[in-house]
Amino acid sequence: MAEMTDVFFVDGMRTPFGRAGEKGMYWNTRADDLVVKAIIGLMERNGDVPKDRIDDVAIAATSQTGDQGLTLGRTAAILAGLPMTVPGLSRSSVCAPEP
Repeated sequence: MAEMTDVFFVDGMRTPFGRAGEKGMYWNTRADDLVVKAIIGLMERNGDVPKDRIDDVAIAATSQTGDQGLTLGRTAAILAGLPMTVPGLSRSSVCAPEP
């Protein structure tokens, strides 16, 4: 039987968003590049949390294709410098409401 453990949500942030297509400010920026910067920012903002204590990285993405595919949560965690032992996941949020 699995042992019960405590789960803590430490922090979160969203990447910037803007108009789609060539008129958008970020139209030429890869989604995974934005996510990596967000993870690095979260780790800097929570510098007292050791990287080896991070148990998971969860990313919500509009679509799971192109630069938002390829297991975005796991890939971004590795590129952000988290240990290879940290898993990651991506969740589709095509119709998520704006904050």
